[in-house]
Amino acid sequence: MINKNNQRTYESLLAFGAFFSSNFSAFIGLIWFIPRLVFVETILWLILATLSIWILSRHDLLSKFFMYIKENWFVLPFLIFSGFSIFWSVTWYISLSRWLILIFTIIVGGYIGLRYSIQEIIGLLSDYGIWILLLSAFLVFFMPIVGVQNYLNIIQGAWKGLYWHKNHMGLIASFISILFLINIFNSFRAKEKQKFAWILLYIFSLLFVYQSDSVAAYITTLFLHGVIFLALIWLKFRKNIRYYHYLIILIVLIFVSLILYMNIDIFLGFFNRSTSLTGRIPMWTHLFNTYISKRPFLGYGLNAFWYPESTRIAVQQAVGWQDQVDIADNGFIDVLVNTGFIGLFLFLIFYFGTWWRSIRYAWIANDINGLFPVFLMSFTLIANVSFSLIFETESFFMLIMISVLFCISNNKLHLESTSSPTHPHIEHPTEEKNRI
Repeated sequence: MINKNNQRTYESLLAFGAFFSSNFSAFIGLIWFIPRLVFVETILWLILATLSIWILSRHDLLSKFFMYIKENWFVLPFLIFSGFSIFWSVTWYISLSRWLILIFTIIVGGYIGLRYSIQEIIGLLSDYGIWILLLSAFLVFFMPIVGVQNYLNIIQGAWKGLYWHKNHMGLIASFISILFLINIFNSFRAKEKQKFAWILLYIFSLLFVYQSDSVAAYITTLFLHGVIFLALIWLKFRKNIRYYHYLIILIVLIFVSLILYMNIDIFLGFFNRSTSLTGRIPMWTHLFNTYISKRPFLGYGLNAFWYPESTRIAVQQAVGWQDQVDIADNGFIDVLVNTGFIGLFLFLIFYFGTWWRSIRYAWIANDINGLFPVFLMSFTLIANVSFSLIFETESFFMLIMISVLFCISNNKLHLESTSSPTHPHIEHPTEEKNRI
């Protein structure tokens, strides 16, 4: 018999394995364009999904898993449609592999959401983030030929660490910094000594954001800190906030957004960038006019569009970039070019469904941990404007979204209508009932 502590350790290793596998294709180099490695990744995900089903079965949680799949039905339409896209995909075997990985991601994400509370998920992600930053720092300082961007003058010397591009490293570091910041607040609230360690790690993560020289990471980090600042104010004073206050805040946000839009040149000038978003807008225009217009409804197959080298070179020549174009640099446009407007619409059903569940969860939360789903979704919204982080080069954030979605369901938040928003209390059944 495996004792309780060892079993919990093995389950944590499974979660870590899922985090690693979901980042596997984004580590060092464009390995997601190598079919054999995509096949290896698929086998790795199959093993993780099998172990997840085995653990859920051992603890009589399979019925609950399927119940929450039914409850979160908005996950299924995009999954089903993207599976059909295999039949018209320009690279059918890649679409098949990626579709299987999507299925396995939902299974493993469901397992994590059923076995861990939100606070525990934050803890697991934080520990994983520490390893990511430490390994990336090792590559930066001791193997700079790998850990530092060493081509193209405009990004020469930027830190990319474990990841294939400095923008990816910067955005991952931005997300990790938010995890560390949440741990700082939790440590101060619990009066724990490790708060100083979290502060140092937080500063370390911000150093990575800065050294990545990624404007997308800079803006995302600033935006998320603003969201957290407003969230903390809301937690403190929400008993005194009335509905007309929310209306006033919404009007102010719209007004500020309009001013920012009208002065976008000045804003981007602070980061030494132009309104073309470093050539992204012309590239997006070319994709719409040349490719999306030819297959507007069905697309080119799940994750298949960028696989033919001829496509990458053709887009590069058309937009005048110095190297091949490997992604659309926008998560939503990549969903569109791969699965068409039908696929994008179905994906947005899943995406906004997750947003809605996250907001409901935050509404009755009683601490910063309960607001994490909103922080996560805010990150995916901003980060994917100028980079593709939604199941294109990796499946990390898809995995986290699924995990959080199942965790929310497991906490019975569909009963929020019976809870008081001013005196909420969230139960975490995974901490007691489902633990060993």
